[in-house]
Amino acid sequence: MEEQQIPDRYKPGFKQLLSIDSKTVEKLINALRQASPSLLIEDLASAVASQVQVLTVEEVVDIIEALISLYNFRDYTGTSIDDLVKSISQAVQDDEELPDISDKQKQELEQRLTTFLEFDGVLSVTSKAIEVIRDHERVFTRSRVLTDMRPIFESDLEKGPAGIAIVHMLKIEYADSDRKHEFFVALDSIDLEQLREQLDRADRKAKAIELMLNQANITFLNYRDVE
Repeated sequence: MEEQQIPDRYKPGFKQLLSIDSKTVEKLINALRQASPSLLIEDLASAVASQVQVLTVEEVVDIIEALISLYNFRDYTGTSIDDLVKSISQAVQDDEELPDISDKQKQELEQRLTTFLEFDGVLSVTSKAIEVIRDHERVFTRSRVLTDMRPIFESDLEKGPAGIAIVHMLKIEYADSDRKHEFFVALDSIDLEQLREQLDRADRKAKAIELMLNQANITFLNYRDVE
């Protein structure tokens, strides 16, 4: 297996995994067993942190993000848990930005990572759910509506504005495989009403599907829920 490096965004999580004691690891596992899958890592971390108590929500977010990255990597490459754990533990030991660890501490980290990766529960489902949601050419990230007043003038500019037109600028931000992008679309009041109707219709369809899934006893993952 190729030599691995720990991405910067996941280093805080590995620092936490190195610093917590065995009892906290056990509490994390127990809390994860009781938690439901989520599309929002912050919601999952909040539920887990309330059970563990000795860790903040932010610290649990760091841990979960690091672990989910391993689940995603394993699913994508088909690497065995044993090979992945050994590769990652070596990368942690070699990383100059992470705490220095002895060979014994490295073995303890491998045991912890193996425990979390063999726990095929909420982390596995959450990682797959997030991957499915994000597996598109372009992914919406955020939006904003800017409302402007545009003065309308007659031929004689000295008379001042003859009227005011209201224009809404819809800003859409999205991400693709390369980077983040944005574009603007001008809307009038009729466009706003049409957009609102389409969004309401999409929400009603989602609720109808949710009801069908609930009747079939299939877990429905929703950003709005405390999943």
